[in-house]
Amino acid sequence: MKKYPSIDLGRCNECMGCVEVAPSVFRYNASNGFMEVVELEEYPLEDVEEAIKNCPEDCISWEG
Repeated sequence: MKKYPSIDLGRCNECMGCVEVAPSVFRYNASNGFMEVVELEEYPLEDVEEAIKNCPEDCISWEG
């Protein structure tokens, strides 16, 4: 089963830290005002782990 990162939008404060750490994985969608996970075939493990580790709201996790 494929693992993918997930953001708990209810906890996210849109600090943009995940975008700074892993811009190929996370982005801010200005049209809806939420953070998003970019759809990729495979996610860079180290980048996502760094985003998880540095998220101040602890709202990023692996799913799947």
